[in-house]
Amino acid sequence: MSAALFELVLIPLRSLRRASAAWGIVLALFIGATVAFWPAFQGSSALSQALDQLPNGLVEALGMQDIGTPAGFLRGNLYDFLIPLLLVGAAVAMASGQTAGEEDAGRLEIYLAQPVSRVRLWVARVAALAVALAVVVIVILVAQLGFDAVVGLQLPASHLAATLLLCALLAFLHAGLAFAIAGWFPRPSWTLGAAVAAGVAGYLVVALFPLNATLAPWRHVSPWDWAFGGDPLVHAAAAWRYMALLLPAVALAAVGGLGFARRDVRAG
Repeated sequence: MSAALFELVLIPLRSLRRASAAWGIVLALFIGATVAFWPAFQGSSALSQALDQLPNGLVEALGMQDIGTPAGFLRGNLYDFLIPLLLVGAAVAMASGQTAGEEDAGRLEIYLAQPVSRVRLWVARVAALAVALAVVVIVILVAQLGFDAVVGLQLPASHLAATLLLCALLAFLHAGLAFAIAGWFPRPSWTLGAAVAAGVAGYLVVALFPLNATLAPWRHVSPWDWAFGGDPLVHAAAAWRYMALLLPAVALAAVGGLGFARRDVRAG
């Protein structure tokens, strides 16, 4: 990375540092509050028996299968829905703020008045978002491992790391969608609304479609299934799952870059 591009990455990173720190701390505290209940769930036969009375499809849709095991507890309470969706929201908000938000406020013109290409500026903002998201995920991983040790929740660190990496890539994919929209239509409300709606829709597909025999095969179109269909808290995730999330994310960001390079930047 050249010195000029490195400086272009540092500029948005400085503005993202508070957001990434806030998201990391809030999510870490949320994980701590959730993991604190593990001793009550550990080996709970009464809860398992109650869940056995529910239809299997409904239990799986709620992510509550094997809730008395470490993997089942973390899946059902954190990594089946809440942590991935919150990371999607964080990534989309940061991507929108550094593109459509900055342009809508007229602040991008300051940088475009400098002798730097729009493509390099765009690439730098995508890279800054990736770094900020990585920081948030590292904070979450450290917090998860620390709180797990305190309450005696035992799960391989490699499985936790893989699950969080898949969460990060899922979030980056939706951030890529936000970049694609912002590159052509610099409206923060459009960027946020469409990208977050896509994230929620993807979850609903993977959670609800299996309840219907006709719709069940279509759950595989959801990025959530690409990420978590192999149950990474229990089994090592196949390499294709990482690439299935990363490559479309990069492609979407590139599509946004094409739009940004061809459009006149204006304030308001």
